[in-house]
Amino acid sequence: MLLLRVVAALESGRVEGYRRAAEVFGVSQRSVGTWWRAYRQDGRDGLATRKGRPGPAELISVEDRGTLFAAMADHTPGNC
Repeated sequence: MLLLRVVAALESGRVEGYRRAAEVFGVSQRSVGTWWRAYRQDGRDGLATRKGRPGPAELISVEDRGTLFAAMADHTPGNC
């Protein structure tokens, strides 16, 4: 995982500072800071993958989606 490599580079001193780590690994300084603080606070457990923001709510129900797809399949060009 990239975040483990970033933290290892900071901890070993191969990379100094959030800015340099962000440049070397192609991530934001904010991500580097978040990962480093989590590691310093809780060790490797602090780097466990967390769920991000929830996705958008479903706009139609599963049942309605099935009905919609069936109607679309029946009325595609070539089927009319």
